[in-house]
Amino acid sequence: MSVQATEPATGVINCVHLADGKLVQLSGRLGRAELPALRLALLTPLFDECRDVVVDAGEVDDVDDDAIAVLIAADEWASHAGARLLLSRTTPVVEQALADLGFGDRLQRLTPLSTVAARPVLVPAPRQNVD
Repeated sequence: MSVQATEPATGVINCVHLADGKLVQLSGRLGRAELPALRLALLTPLFDECRDVVVDAGEVDDVDDDAIAVLIAADEWASHAGARLLLSRTTPVVEQALADLGFGDRLQRLTPLSTVAARPVLVPAPRQNVD
């Protein structure tokens, strides 16, 4: 199932159900007009196999307190259903709104990819033919 709300002057909420979770992509301005779609994406009952709800807020330009409240409620909803809500990407606007409301450390984050340089993989050289 996929849910999408698009309004050029406002924001976009796109929800994609995966085999064991769902991905909710947020972009643009998240205000009062986007609340019904945001609630639909994040606060509807989770399907049985859903273990993770991943929220990608890496393209959000503006967010109001009501949208942050839905994110926090979604975290509670997921936890109550035996799943976890994870933020994958966020913009400074979202980070600031979370911090201003005292929720800066409330939501779990996907662990960032390791910044340690990858070690080179040694590939064995082909054997030489022996006559």
